[in-house]
Amino acid sequence: MLARIANNLYWTGRYLERSEHLARYLSVQYTSMLDAPMSQGRDFTLASIQNMYGVEPAPGKQMEENEVLGLVGMSYDTSLSIRSTIRAARENASSLRHVISTELWQAINGYYLFANEYDPTYFVTHGLHEFTEEVGKHCAIVRSRIDDTILHDDNWVLLKLGIHLERTAQVIRILNSKLHDIDVMAERGAAPALRQYQGTVVLKILEGFDMHQKLYRRRLTPKSMLEFLVVHPHFARSLTYNTRAVLRLLERLECDSSNLQNELLFLAGKLHAKFRYLEYDRIKNDVSSHLEDSLAEVYDLHVAIAQAYFPS
Repeated sequence: MLARIANNLYWTGRYLERSEHLARYLSVQYTSMLDAPMSQGRDFTLASIQNMYGVEPAPGKQMEENEVLGLVGMSYDTSLSIRSTIRAARENASSLRHVISTELWQAINGYYLFANEYDPTYFVTHGLHEFTEEVGKHCAIVRSRIDDTILHDDNWVLLKLGIHLERTAQVIRILNSKLHDIDVMAERGAAPALRQYQGTVVLKILEGFDMHQKLYRRRLTPKSMLEFLVVHPHFARSLTYNTRAVLRLLERLECDSSNLQNELLFLAGKLHAKFRYLEYDRIKNDVSSHLEDSLAEVYDLHVAIAQAYFPS
């Protein structure tokens, strides 16, 4: 396989997964400020959204709500906006039409056309919920086309590798973002119940609230939230589940015994073990630093993958 094709397959998967996580973060986080526990105001929530999307206001300027929503949702000038990531997925997929199915290409192209044609003005005034819901539906369709309409060969492996590595990175970023929010609340003297509510927000962003409640059958705690989202081996958005998937996909790509590819399996296996055997009591006093270190390891693994399979 050409390195260029491998690179485009991998990044198509990454951008598709990134767009869905960014959309769910925006939808749940924005909606949370309308709930009673978050009635302290909009500025806090908008600042959290800007932090997640890497949007920085001009010095001395406070962004208006519609401006923030437009930048993170619709702006092609914001690299982490939802529309930017959808366009990037489509651009990578456009060069893959000879190796992917017509059904998969049509699903990705249809996803892009939906986002590109969506009215930005309507989005910031009335359409945020509708748009983010449709993003989730389009991503589900694309993932089904990946699994059901192309051969489960190296092309499929690279697409799935991008999806699972990106999901790992986004779950860590979401956890870090909300832990930062909790720290800000604590500095401002927010009530413990309000800080506790952020755990509910995290689980709803990652579509794990119901399963967490069914599994633990008790009140949500920081320990139960992190154990569910980090350690649980059977929840599809947990870090353990996704790093295990990354490891297995890399094992399928491992065709020889070169040191570089063995190093890939070592890095992936080490990262998986770090999450699978995490002990909350050992990190509870500095969870953010632990997650930041873990995110750096995810990025290191990405660099090693790029060097091994699609060097520039």
